[in-house]
Amino acid sequence: MILGVSQLDITPQPGVELSGFAARTQPSLGVLDPLFAKALYLADGPERLLWIHCDLLGFEREFVRGFREWAREKFSLRPDQVLLSATHTHSGPGTMRLQEVGAYEADYVAQLETKLREAAQAAVDQTEACDLTTVEGRLPLAVDRRRTTSSHTDPRVAAIGFRRREEATYAAVIVNYPMHPVALGASNRHISADIPGQAALALAGQIPGHPIVLVTNGACGNLNPPAENVTFAQIQAWGGQIADAVAPLLNRATSVPSAKLRVATRVLPLPLDVLTVEGVEATAAKALRNPGPIAEWGDKYRRAVEHWRRSLIARINNGHDCSQREAELFAIGLGDVILLGANAEVFSEFTDTLRRSSAKRVYLLGYANGDLGYLPTHAAYAEGGYEVEVAHFFYNSFRPRPGALEFLGQAAADLLRDL
Repeated sequence: MILGVSQLDITPQPGVELSGFAARTQPSLGVLDPLFAKALYLADGPERLLWIHCDLLGFEREFVRGFREWAREKFSLRPDQVLLSATHTHSGPGTMRLQEVGAYEADYVAQLETKLREAAQAAVDQTEACDLTTVEGRLPLAVDRRRTTSSHTDPRVAAIGFRRREEATYAAVIVNYPMHPVALGASNRHISADIPGQAALALAGQIPGHPIVLVTNGACGNLNPPAENVTFAQIQAWGGQIADAVAPLLNRATSVPSAKLRVATRVLPLPLDVLTVEGVEATAAKALRNPGPIAEWGDKYRRAVEHWRRSLIARINNGHDCSQREAELFAIGLGDVILLGANAEVFSEFTDTLRRSSAKRVYLLGYANGDLGYLPTHAAYAEGGYEVEVAHFFYNSFRPRPGALEFLGQAAADLLRDL
C-alpha cells in the first residue's frame, strides 16, 4: 500500500466565534492548543483514497462537494474517493450554519478551503510504501449522557497504523473512539482541539516514528466525557488515556503487508419527520413553553426556535421538498477493519448493530462528509430529550423520522456486504 501524509495548522485568529454551545459567551479570547488538518493519500493498485481530517465541528455538504470537484480536476479522483471528516470539537470556529451556537465564519471557511488543498497536495506529492497494522483496545471512559433505560456505551478503541517498510516506524495512525469532544464546556472561550487533540499528541510520542495521528470520532450522538467545563490538564489526562489504550498494542503489532484498500459509498434519502404549517406552529409554540431549554439558553433558544418556525414555514409555502435529507455512507476497508463514515451524529448502538451483521471489525466514523444532525435510536424517540426534542431547532431542519437510524443501518449493512 502506498501512503502520503501531511499536516497543516488551521488555527484561526482569536476573535472568531466558537461553534457548538448555545450557552457560550462569544467571541473567542485566545488559543489553548492548535487545530490541524491531517491528510492521508492511500493508493493500492487501482484503488485510491484522499482523506482529510480536521479539528473542527463539521463541514457543510456544499463545502464537501466543492472540495471533491477540485480533487477531481486536480488528481482525477472520483467523489467516492474523497473523504472530509471532523473531530467535532466544540471549541473550534463556526464552519457550519447552525443557529445561535456560534456564527458561521465565512472568511475562515474560505481560507480553510485553500489550506485543505495545500494539505492534499502535500500528501499526494510525498508517498512511500507502508504496511498495515490494526489493533483494538478498550476504554470505559465515555458515558451515556442521556441516562435513560436505553443507555448504551461503546468502549472499543481502534487504531490503524501505517508502518514504513524500510524503517519499521509509523508514518501515520488512525484512532477511533466514540465520545463527544465537549470536555472544555460552554465556559471555555479559547480555541482548542479538546480531547482528540491531546490524544493525538500523546500517541505520537509513544510509538516509533512520531507519526501524524488522526483521532476520529465514532458513533457518539449519546456519548460524552465524564464531565464538562474541566481544566486543560484534565483533557490532557483523558487524551492520554485514549493513547494509552492503543499505544502498547501498536508497539507489539505485526504488520500485514498484503492488506488491501477498498472503498465503497452510498448516498440515500434520509426520511424526515415532516410537519404541516399548522404542525410547525404548534411545535414551535410548545417548544417556547419548555422550561428546561429556556432556563439553560434563554433568548438564544427562543431565537433559534423562532428562526426554525419562520424558515420551515417559508420552505413549505414555497413548495420545497422538506421530506428528506441527503445521507452519505462512506465505507473504507483496510485489511480486516472497516471504517464506515456517516454525515450525522449517530447514536452508539448503531455500531454494535452493524457488527452483528459483519465478520469484519467495524467502527463508525462520525461527522464524515457533513453533519445533518442527530440520528437517535427508535427507543430514544419514546424517551425524549435534547437530541430528539430540541437539537433540530439549532440545525434548522425537521428532525429525522423515528426509525431513520434503523433505515440507515440496513443500508449500511448492505454496503458492507458489497464492500
